[in-house]
Amino acid sequence: MSEFLILAGVGFAGYTGSSWWWVLLAGMAMTIGTWWRKVQLLRQHPQVPFSSKMTTYLVASIGINLGFAAASFLIGRTLRYLFQG
Repeated sequence: MSEFLILAGVGFAGYTGSSWWWVLLAGMAMTIGTWWRKVQLLRQHPQVPFSSKMTTYLVASIGINLGFAAASFLIGRTLRYLFQG
């Protein structure tokens, strides 16, 4: 649920004309939020070592989260231009 709030926030940042840095911050926040849960599960019994497969999933999720944040930002920017005429 927090991911949707982050995407709404970065969309609003795009609507207000904020900097592109919000896309990076939103991507990092979404990645940390989702992977925090996964890392907590790794610490429970039975423990599973961090594998190369998990590293691939981490890198892919970073790219996907940045893509969603950029799309949300661009939608906000587009709405700003449409509403301002």
